[in-house]
Amino acid sequence: MICVPAILDERQEQISWLERMDKDKVISIESLGGPLYSMLRNVMRMVPERDQADVALQRLLAFRLRIDGEGTTREYLMRKIRDMIQCRYTGRLYDFLKNDQLSGACAPPPPTSSDPPESA
Repeated sequence: MICVPAILDERQEQISWLERMDKDKVISIESLGGPLYSMLRNVMRMVPERDQADVALQRLLAFRLRIDGEGTTREYLMRKIRDMIQCRYTGRLYDFLKNDQLSGACAPPPPTSSDPPESA
């Protein structure tokens, strides 16, 4: 026989866990402090001037910093900015990063296996 209070307790724990998870996903730029804020400032220096005030972009990069760390986020951003320049994309950097179809459409094709390897 299933005990109703036990089911309710389990359900309440799940709801509590989901609420905590939602709070972890939303990153308030204004309340960032310490090393994460310093890393975000450093990464934002790589962003073109026209996009530096874009709060959505700052939140996206803060999320990537929290998940991946500074080195990986810098590499990701450099690769995407290079792709954006090669594609001659003139829109917001945030839109380019969020739209995988857009950023993948202009990317150079991967080298074919028949090409000789580059010499050092």
